[in-house]
Amino acid sequence: MIKFAVIAPLLLSVGCTFIARDPDSYREVTRELVETRGADLEDCYDVALRTDESVGGTVVVNFTVEKKTGKIMNPVVDEAQSNAPAELSSCVITAIDGLQLDPPDAREGQATFRWKFEAKPAAPAA
Repeated sequence: MIKFAVIAPLLLSVGCTFIARDPDSYREVTRELVETRGADLEDCYDVALRTDESVGGTVVVNFTVEKKTGKIMNPVVDEAQSNAPAELSSCVITAIDGLQLDPPDAREGQATFRWKFEAKPAAPAA
């Protein structure tokens, strides 16, 4: 099971072209964009489970949404807040790589996303 949370994308600078979303709209479209990779994130966890059936933990990723292009730039695992294995964290970075808001925004955004990976509870023995 993957639990997902958006921690506060922040708007940093103001431009005068493209769409200028308010903070709530920016947060929502960024969340929706990242959610398009839900299957890839599940695959990351499934691969990790093949090696260790009890693997789990939290992956926190910080990134910038580039103004005018909408590209996710410089995604980095926040090591201080993450406790999942490095391979799982790396897979999360790869899964969101290449995402791009369409249409882009006139403002640059800073975002923090958190994923919690937990093994599903075992079914009770009959």
